[in-house]
Amino acid sequence: MIPPPGSGTAKGSSTGIAQISYACLGSALGQSGLFIALPSLPAMASDFQVSASTAEESITAYALGYGFSQLVWGPLADRFGRRPIALCGVTLFTLASLGLALVPGFGAFLLLRLLQGVAAGCGTSVSRACLRDVFSQRSLAQAMSVVAISYALALGIAPFLGGWIASVASWRADFVLLTVLGSLALAYLVRELGETLPPVTSRATTLRRELAVVLRDYGRLLRDRRFLLPALIVMLATGVVAGYAAASPFDFEHSFGYSPAQFGNLSLSLSAAYLVGSLLVRRTVVRLGQQRLLWIGLGAITAGALVMLALGLAGRFDPLSLLGPMLVVVAGGGIVVPIGLALPMQAFPAAAGQASALTGFLQQEGTAALVALVVWLPDTSQVPLALSLLALALMLAALVRAYTRVDISA
Repeated sequence: MIPPPGSGTAKGSSTGIAQISYACLGSALGQSGLFIALPSLPAMASDFQVSASTAEESITAYALGYGFSQLVWGPLADRFGRRPIALCGVTLFTLASLGLALVPGFGAFLLLRLLQGVAAGCGTSVSRACLRDVFSQRSLAQAMSVVAISYALALGIAPFLGGWIASVASWRADFVLLTVLGSLALAYLVRELGETLPPVTSRATTLRRELAVVLRDYGRLLRDRRFLLPALIVMLATGVVAGYAAASPFDFEHSFGYSPAQFGNLSLSLSAAYLVGSLLVRRTVVRLGQQRLLWIGLGAITAGALVMLALGLAGRFDPLSLLGPMLVVVAGGGIVVPIGLALPMQAFPAAAGQASALTGFLQQEGTAALVALVVWLPDTSQVPLALSLLALALMLAALVRAYTRVDISA
């Protein structure tokens, strides 16, 4: 059993600074691994002599590894401790990034992207469990909003850097940069990250029996609406942002004639929009409450989708009519995601690792599925994308409404 929050003995656990730093690093590295190569997707397709949809499979591979691995990293962190598993994950991420910078063929590239995603899943899953060890209730939502800020920065800065790197060097330089960043993160964590999971009196159970317990705990979480509903909310809200991010390079670079550097510049505006949403959570969650903020974020997503649809039906398909409404949608995601991430761990403080891992799994596998669908949308009109966003908003509304009726103290 996982100890209650606040019982950890990590260096800096009284303030959680080291744990928040790790969570921000894990989020930033994980999302940079996904987003930094977006401006270079057309160049990758050309170098590997594959189609655009095939090149975008590298995003799906990363997201699949990112999600599935969290089902393993979380329980490993619960058994062996947060610190050793965290260091293992960052090391693996760094090595996979180095391999991607050197890989000769697309098949090996896909495999290494999958491995890189597996490593990135460690930073997300284990860092969230560290936060839950230190924070509780609304303070956890505030901590998650800080992590969401690092996500927002990565969402904008990673494609920005990737675009400029692609304009002066090969796309392989993107992964050289990730190798350097991973090495720096590893050096920092070795020095600063302490253990937040206290030692238990006995670990005499066999691996088979422990695996059975983990699977049983996952089943229990999936049957509990206090976990499942916010986890699905996070999955859809993240998919809204990631789906657009995956499709947009070909929209802007092929349909609108943007260079990789110009596309990277646009990503800064998306980062700013997500940052606005995350800061709103941090500043108002205590006063407004989590459920009210969920509705505010959902309202922004719906409004942005409706405006995009109206412009598309009016015959508009240009950078402003596509990007403008999407900024509103992304700001809504910046509100919904950090709250949705905090809710499952608040409901299950004694199973922070499993709750974090399973939330991350659903978040990333849902993202992978949505990305796989979005990349097949036609790039000659924004109406299909707007209709897809509106459908996701309606599903989010149903989930939020159902969650407001759940007895969270059960």
